Amino acid sequence: MFNKFKIFLSNVLGPLSSKFGNNKVIQAVVQGCIDTVPVTIGVSLITILINLPISSWKHFLLATNIYNAGQQATNVTLSLLPIYLIVTVSNAYSQKIGMKGMSGVVISIASFLILIPSQLKVGKNTITALTDSYLGSKGIFLAMVVGILITYLYGKLMHSKLRINLPDSVPPMVANSLASSIPAVVILSSVFVIKVLFLFTSKGNLFDSFNAIIQTPLMTLGTSPAAYILFSLICNLLWFFGVHPASLTGFYTPVVISAIVANMQAFNTGKALPYGAFMVVYLVANLGGFGGTLGFCCSLLLAKSKKYKELRKVLIIPNLFNINEPIIFGVPLVMNPVYFLPMILSQPVAALIGWGIYNVVKFNINPAFQLGFPWVTPPIITAFAEGGIIFALIIIFAVAIHFVFYYPFFKYDDNKAFEIENK
Repeated sequence: MFNKFKIFLSNVLGPLSSKFGNNKVIQAVVQGCIDTVPVTIGVSLITILINLPISSWKHFLLATNIYNAGQQATNVTLSLLPIYLIVTVSNAYSQKIGMKGMSGVVISIASFLILIPSQLKVGKNTITALTDSYLGSKGIFLAMVVGILITYLYGKLMHSKLRINLPDSVPPMVANSLASSIPAVVILSSVFVIKVLFLFTSKGNLFDSFNAIIQTPLMTLGTSPAAYILFSLICNLLWFFGVHPASLTGFYTPVVISAIVANMQAFNTGKALPYGAFMVVYLVANLGGFGGTLGFCCSLLLAKSKKYKELRKVLIIPNLFNINEPIIFGVPLVMNPVYFLPMILSQPVAALIGWGIYNVVKFNINPAFQLGFPWVTPPIITAFAEGGIIFALIIIFAVAIHFVFYYPFFKYDDNKAFEIENK
């Protein structure tokens, strides 16, 4: 039975997962999101500094109006995240399809700005402005879609007869600029027609229609703690058979970023976090990397065989920083029937319990630390910074659950290794 399941994963799910992971669109989206990290980290650090739980510091910031300035800086920067994503995603996809220059990126930005509703009523007057109702977390998904589709269309048109081919005597800079003129006219005119057509829908614009039909249901499903627990179980299953979860996590990247940005915007305005439970489950489910290998590391501390005493010298420290490839392939855990159950189940069970604790013991979370710390930060440090001692205790409890799952199987494996060494 186990061998049949192994063959199924190796021959069907493995190649399918790799195919998705190598898809140019998914790679561009992931790379685009990664390219915005410096901005989000910078903004999150401002949020952290102006919200330090020190009363004298807060009084000083409020008295000098620095607190308001910090809030304005973070709110504006986070609201414009869809614009950054259009640039980074479009640029990444341009490189994937072999397009040179920034024309495709600029046309993508122009298309997004054409589509966004920009007229607001202020009293009796109508002004032209961009509202954060269509930016921030609410505009992230559509920004990625526009960045990919417009860049793709631009690439196709640039290789069609619509491209203006000028003689070699024309300077390359001028020729490249003029060559994209007709594709730009075609794309922007088409985008305007789409904008007009959506005026006659019940929502009145593409943004509200897209959010109602696609983004809201996707975020509702994707940010469900139960959905992410199921996702982590699938990733653990693939990881056991040697398929790296990175080939799947790209799908979740837009959802995670949207959730973090929405949480940060709510935090900055003093509102309840819309995705607090999701972020708790997300951190617990990614504790030490997929596979729940921190439980294995704890078990290594009780090893009596020479094999595992030597291995713990090189395996434990990397895993404390969320790097577990040395354990997965070095022990190995991959395709090792002894560790099938703990590797598949320890993380989902810990995440489920963490979710339950969060629902019972409500505690405040500062979502800025989710972006302010790099992914290699030990989880207990991130948890303590985000939610104080309660969140840190949840992480410790989750590690204990991992240990309970792993130790019986490790003890069997360790005893077997000890017997072989002493024959």
